[in-house]
Amino acid sequence: MIKEKHDNSNPFPIRELSARTQVNTVTLRAWERRYGLLKPQRSAKGHRLYSDQDVATIEKILSLVARGVPLGKLKPLLDTDISALSEGYESENWQSSIAELLVAIESFSVTKVEYLLQHFFAHYPAPICWERLMEPVFAALAQINDNGATLGFAENELIRYTLMRLNSKVKHKKQPLSVILLPGDQTPIWCLALMALELADMKFSVHLFTRAFTLAGGIELAGKFNDAYTVFYQDGTWKTNEQESVAAALLENDKLFLCGTAPMLTPFNEDDRVFGDVRSSIDGLLKRAAIQG
Repeated sequence: MIKEKHDNSNPFPIRELSARTQVNTVTLRAWERRYGLLKPQRSAKGHRLYSDQDVATIEKILSLVARGVPLGKLKPLLDTDISALSEGYESENWQSSIAELLVAIESFSVTKVEYLLQHFFAHYPAPICWERLMEPVFAALAQINDNGATLGFAENELIRYTLMRLNSKVKHKKQPLSVILLPGDQTPIWCLALMALELADMKFSVHLFTRAFTLAGGIELAGKFNDAYTVFYQDGTWKTNEQESVAAALLENDKLFLCGTAPMLTPFNEDDRVFGDVRSSIDGLLKRAAIQG
Protein backbone atom coordinates (compact mmCIF):
# COMPACT_ATOMS: atom_id res chain seq x y z
CA MET A 1 0.00 0.00 0.00
CA ILE A 2 2.72 2.47 1.04
CA LYS A 3 5.55 2.65 -1.46
CA GLU A 4 7.69 5.56 -0.29
CA LYS A 5 9.91 5.12 2.75
CA HIS A 6 11.16 7.95 4.90
CA ASP A 7 13.88 7.98 7.54
CA ASN A 8 12.40 7.88 11.03
CA SER A 9 14.91 10.56 12.02
CA ASN A 10 13.11 12.99 9.72
CA PRO A 11 9.61 13.40 11.19
CA PHE A 12 6.84 14.79 9.02
CA PRO A 13 3.51 16.58 9.61
CA ILE A 14 0.04 15.09 9.69
CA ARG A 15 -0.80 16.20 6.14
CA GLU A 16 2.05 14.03 4.83
CA LEU A 17 0.95 11.11 6.98
CA SER A 18 -2.54 11.51 5.50
CA ALA A 19 -1.15 11.60 1.95
CA ARG A 20 0.97 8.50 2.49
CA THR A 21 -1.78 6.43 4.13
CA GLN A 22 -4.85 7.91 2.39
CA VAL A 23 -6.54 8.33 5.78
CA ASN A 24 -7.94 11.82 6.27
CA THR A 25 -6.61 14.04 9.05
CA VAL A 26 -9.92 14.07 10.95
CA THR A 27 -9.77 10.28 11.29
CA LEU A 28 -6.09 10.33 12.26
CA ARG A 29 -6.80 12.80 15.06
CA ALA A 30 -9.77 10.69 16.26
CA TRP A 31 -7.56 7.59 16.40
CA GLU A 32 -5.09 9.51 18.55
CA ARG A 33 -7.42 11.41 20.88
CA ARG A 34 -10.24 8.95 21.44
CA TYR A 35 -8.53 5.57 21.03
CA GLY A 36 -4.84 6.26 21.75
CA LEU A 37 -3.74 4.41 18.62
CA LEU A 38 -1.14 7.00 17.61
CA LYS A 39 1.43 8.82 19.75
CA PRO A 40 2.96 11.56 17.60
CA GLN A 41 5.95 13.61 18.58
CA ARG A 42 5.49 17.35 18.98
CA SER A 43 7.43 20.19 17.43
CA ALA A 44 8.61 23.17 19.47
CA LYS A 45 5.37 24.91 18.47
CA GLY A 46 3.23 21.92 19.45
CA HIS A 47 2.51 20.57 15.96
CA ARG A 48 2.15 16.80 15.53
CA LEU A 49 5.12 15.04 13.91
CA TYR A 50 5.10 11.45 12.61
CA SER A 51 7.54 8.79 11.44
CA ASP A 52 7.70 5.64 9.34
CA GLN A 53 6.65 3.69 12.42
CA ASP A 54 3.36 5.61 12.45
CA VAL A 55 2.82 4.68 8.80
CA ALA A 56 3.34 1.01 9.70
CA THR A 57 0.93 1.36 12.63
CA ILE A 58 -1.76 2.80 10.39
CA GLU A 59 -1.30 -0.03 7.89
CA LYS A 60 -1.92 -2.47 10.74
CA ILE A 61 -4.94 -0.50 11.95
CA LEU A 62 -6.43 -0.57 8.44
CA SER A 63 -5.90 -4.30 8.21
CA LEU A 64 -7.58 -4.90 11.56
CA VAL A 65 -10.62 -2.67 10.97
CA ALA A 66 -11.07 -4.31 7.57
CA ARG A 67 -11.49 -7.58 9.45
CA GLY A 68 -14.19 -6.00 11.59
CA VAL A 69 -12.23 -5.28 14.78
CA PRO A 70 -13.89 -2.39 16.67
CA LEU A 71 -11.64 0.61 17.20
CA GLY A 72 -12.19 0.39 20.95
CA LYS A 73 -10.69 -3.14 21.04
CA LEU A 74 -7.88 -2.48 18.61
CA LYS A 75 -5.09 -1.00 20.74
CA PRO A 76 -3.90 -4.23 22.47
CA LEU A 77 -3.79 -5.99 19.08
CA LEU A 78 -1.25 -3.59 17.59
CA ASP A 79 1.56 -5.51 19.28
CA THR A 80 0.32 -8.92 18.09
CA ASP A 81 0.76 -10.92 14.91
CA ILE A 82 -2.47 -10.14 13.04
CA SER A 83 -1.92 -13.08 10.69
CA ALA A 84 -2.85 -15.30 13.63
CA LEU A 85 -6.28 -13.69 13.92
CA SER A 86 -9.18 -15.47 12.29
CA GLU A 87 -11.00 -13.80 9.41
CA GLY A 88 -14.14 -11.98 10.45
CA TYR A 89 -12.81 -11.33 13.95
CA GLU A 90 -15.39 -9.27 15.84
CA SER A 91 -17.36 -8.80 12.61
CA GLU A 92 -20.55 -8.42 14.64
CA ASN A 93 -19.37 -4.86 15.25
CA TRP A 94 -20.34 -3.98 11.71
CA GLN A 95 -23.61 -5.88 11.89
CA SER A 96 -24.72 -3.71 14.80
CA SER A 97 -23.59 -0.58 12.94
CA ILE A 98 -25.55 -1.62 9.86
CA ALA A 99 -28.64 -2.24 11.98
CA GLU A 100 -28.28 1.11 13.76
CA LEU A 101 -28.02 3.05 10.50
CA LEU A 102 -30.95 1.15 8.96
CA VAL A 103 -33.17 1.98 11.94
CA ALA A 104 -32.32 5.67 11.59
CA ILE A 105 -33.01 5.62 7.85
CA GLU A 106 -36.27 3.71 8.16
CA SER A 107 -37.36 6.23 10.80
CA PHE A 108 -36.57 9.04 8.32
CA SER A 109 -34.57 10.79 11.04
CA VAL A 110 -32.46 13.42 9.29
CA THR A 111 -30.52 14.34 12.44
CA LYS A 112 -29.77 10.73 13.43
CA VAL A 113 -28.66 9.71 9.94
CA GLU A 114 -26.46 12.79 9.67
CA TYR A 115 -24.91 12.06 13.07
CA LEU A 116 -24.18 8.44 12.18
CA LEU A 117 -22.65 9.28 8.81
CA GLN A 118 -20.42 11.89 10.44
CA HIS A 119 -19.44 9.43 13.15
CA PHE A 120 -18.58 6.50 10.89
CA PHE A 121 -16.72 8.49 8.26
CA ALA A 122 -14.78 10.39 10.93
CA HIS A 123 -13.61 7.20 12.63
CA TYR A 124 -13.12 4.88 9.65
CA PRO A 125 -11.57 5.46 6.20
CA ALA A 126 -14.01 5.79 3.30
CA PRO A 127 -13.16 2.39 1.71
CA ILE A 128 -13.91 0.61 5.00
CA CYS A 129 -17.23 2.46 5.44
CA TRP A 130 -18.07 1.73 1.82
CA GLU A 131 -17.50 -2.03 1.99
CA ARG A 132 -18.50 -2.82 5.54
CA LEU A 133 -21.36 -0.37 6.10
CA MET A 134 -22.82 1.44 3.10
CA GLU A 135 -22.97 -1.42 0.59
CA PRO A 136 -24.87 -3.73 3.01
CA VAL A 137 -27.16 -0.87 4.00
CA PHE A 138 -28.11 0.02 0.43
CA ALA A 139 -28.50 -3.67 -0.47
CA ALA A 140 -31.01 -3.98 2.38
CA LEU A 141 -32.83 -0.79 1.38
CA ALA A 142 -33.21 -2.04 -2.20
CA GLN A 143 -35.38 -4.88 -0.85
CA ILE A 144 -37.90 -2.55 0.80
CA ASN A 145 -41.16 -2.34 -1.14
CA ASP A 146 -42.10 1.32 -0.71
CA ASN A 147 -41.62 2.67 -4.24
CA GLY A 148 -38.06 3.68 -3.46
CA ALA A 149 -38.95 6.19 -0.75
CA THR A 150 -36.59 4.85 1.93
CA LEU A 151 -33.70 4.22 -0.45
CA GLY A 152 -34.16 7.66 -2.00
CA PHE A 153 -34.10 9.28 1.43
CA ALA A 154 -30.89 7.45 2.34
CA GLU A 155 -29.25 8.37 -0.95
CA ASN A 156 -30.19 12.01 -0.51
CA GLU A 157 -28.72 12.13 3.01
CA LEU A 158 -25.48 10.48 1.88
CA ILE A 159 -25.17 12.96 -1.00
CA ARG A 160 -25.86 15.86 1.38
CA TYR A 161 -23.15 14.64 3.74
CA THR A 162 -20.73 14.13 0.85
CA LEU A 163 -21.23 17.64 -0.50
CA MET A 164 -20.70 19.04 2.99
CA ARG A 165 -17.42 17.13 3.28
CA LEU A 166 -16.25 18.18 -0.18
CA ASN A 167 -17.03 21.83 0.53
CA SER A 168 -15.17 21.73 3.85
CA LYS A 169 -11.92 20.41 2.38
CA VAL A 170 -8.92 22.66 2.97
CA LYS A 171 -7.49 24.07 -0.25
CA HIS A 172 -3.79 23.35 -0.60
CA LYS A 173 -1.28 25.68 -2.22
CA LYS A 174 -0.38 22.98 -4.70
CA GLN A 175 -3.30 22.52 -7.09
CA PRO A 176 -4.57 18.94 -6.68
CA LEU A 177 -5.73 16.71 -9.52
CA SER A 178 -9.38 17.40 -10.34
CA VAL A 179 -12.10 14.84 -10.93
CA ILE A 180 -15.64 15.46 -12.19
CA LEU A 181 -18.22 12.77 -11.35
CA LEU A 182 -21.23 12.73 -13.67
CA PRO A 183 -24.25 10.44 -13.20
CA GLY A 184 -26.16 9.26 -16.24
CA ASP A 185 -29.60 7.68 -16.45
CA GLN A 186 -30.24 4.68 -14.17
CA THR A 187 -27.25 5.61 -12.02
CA PRO A 188 -27.01 4.81 -8.29
CA ILE A 189 -25.67 8.22 -7.33
CA TRP A 190 -24.85 6.95 -3.84
CA CYS A 191 -21.98 4.97 -5.43
CA LEU A 192 -20.56 8.17 -6.93
CA ALA A 193 -20.93 9.89 -3.55
CA LEU A 194 -18.79 7.19 -1.92
CA MET A 195 -16.31 7.46 -4.78
CA ALA A 196 -16.14 11.21 -4.16
CA LEU A 197 -15.34 10.70 -0.47
CA GLU A 198 -12.59 8.20 -1.23
CA LEU A 199 -11.00 10.38 -3.92
CA ALA A 200 -11.16 13.42 -1.66
CA ASP A 201 -9.16 11.55 0.98
CA MET A 202 -6.59 10.87 -1.75
CA LYS A 203 -6.24 14.65 -2.14
CA PHE A 204 -8.14 14.90 -5.42
CA SER A 205 -10.25 17.97 -5.95
CA VAL A 206 -13.69 16.41 -6.54
CA HIS A 207 -16.85 17.90 -8.04
CA LEU A 208 -19.90 15.65 -7.72
CA PHE A 209 -22.89 16.43 -9.94
CA THR A 210 -26.12 15.24 -8.34
CA ARG A 211 -28.54 15.29 -11.26
CA ALA A 212 -28.62 12.71 -14.04
CA PHE A 213 -27.36 13.70 -17.49
CA THR A 214 -28.16 12.18 -20.84
CA LEU A 215 -25.19 10.58 -22.58
CA ALA A 216 -24.97 13.51 -25.01
CA GLY A 217 -25.15 15.99 -22.14
CA GLY A 218 -22.50 14.13 -20.14
CA ILE A 219 -20.10 14.06 -23.10
CA GLU A 220 -20.69 17.74 -23.74
CA LEU A 221 -20.08 18.65 -20.11
CA ALA A 222 -16.95 16.50 -19.85
CA GLY A 223 -15.47 18.47 -22.73
CA LYS A 224 -15.89 21.73 -20.82
CA PHE A 225 -13.43 20.67 -18.09
CA ASN A 226 -10.19 20.36 -20.02
CA ASP A 227 -7.94 20.05 -16.97
CA ALA A 228 -10.06 17.54 -15.07
CA TYR A 229 -10.62 13.81 -15.27
CA THR A 230 -14.30 13.00 -15.80
CA VAL A 231 -16.09 9.80 -14.79
CA PHE A 232 -19.46 9.31 -16.48
CA TYR A 233 -21.49 6.51 -14.90
CA GLN A 234 -24.50 4.92 -16.62
CA ASP A 235 -26.22 1.58 -16.22
CA GLY A 236 -28.58 0.03 -18.75
CA THR A 237 -27.67 -0.07 -22.44
CA TRP A 238 -26.87 2.39 -25.24
CA LYS A 239 -28.29 2.46 -28.74
CA THR A 240 -25.96 2.01 -31.73
CA ASN A 241 -25.73 5.74 -32.44
CA GLU A 242 -24.99 6.43 -28.77
CA GLN A 243 -22.22 3.83 -28.79
CA GLU A 244 -20.65 5.51 -31.80
CA SER A 245 -20.90 8.91 -30.12
CA VAL A 246 -19.23 7.81 -26.91
CA ALA A 247 -16.50 5.89 -28.78
CA ALA A 248 -15.61 9.13 -30.59
CA ALA A 249 -15.65 11.01 -27.27
CA LEU A 250 -13.15 8.56 -25.77
CA LEU A 251 -10.77 9.20 -28.67
CA GLU A 252 -11.13 12.97 -28.39
CA ASN A 253 -10.90 13.23 -24.59
CA ASP A 254 -8.15 11.13 -22.99
CA LYS A 255 -9.36 12.15 -19.51
CA LEU A 256 -12.86 10.73 -19.98
CA PHE A 257 -13.68 7.56 -18.04
CA LEU A 258 -16.82 5.46 -18.43
CA CYS A 259 -18.41 3.34 -15.74
CA GLY A 260 -21.46 1.08 -15.47
CA THR A 261 -23.20 -1.66 -17.43
CA ALA A 262 -23.87 0.52 -20.49
CA PRO A 263 -20.19 1.05 -21.37
CA MET A 264 -19.30 -2.52 -20.36
CA LEU A 265 -21.82 -3.83 -22.91
CA THR A 266 -20.34 -1.59 -25.62
CA PRO A 267 -17.27 -2.68 -27.64
CA PHE A 268 -14.51 -0.07 -27.46
CA ASN A 269 -11.02 0.11 -28.90
CA GLU A 270 -10.02 2.37 -25.98
CA ASP A 271 -11.07 0.09 -23.12
CA ASP A 272 -8.49 1.03 -20.48
CA ARG A 273 -10.87 3.77 -19.36
CA VAL A 274 -14.04 1.64 -19.27
CA PHE A 275 -15.10 -0.04 -16.02
CA GLY A 276 -18.06 -1.95 -14.70
CA ASP A 277 -18.08 -0.40 -11.22
CA VAL A 278 -16.81 2.68 -9.41
CA ARG A 279 -14.22 0.78 -7.34
CA SER A 280 -12.49 -0.35 -10.54
CA SER A 281 -12.81 3.19 -11.87
CA ILE A 282 -10.83 4.51 -8.91
CA ASP A 283 -7.98 2.09 -9.62
CA GLY A 284 -7.97 3.00 -13.31
CA LEU A 285 -8.09 6.68 -12.52
CA LEU A 286 -5.11 6.42 -10.17
CA LYS A 287 -3.07 4.54 -12.78
CA ARG A 288 -3.85 7.07 -15.50
CA ALA A 289 -3.14 10.02 -13.18
CA ALA A 290 0.23 8.48 -12.25
CA ILE A 291 1.16 8.00 -15.92
CA GLN A 292 0.16 11.49 -16.93
CA GLY A 293 1.89 12.99 -13.92
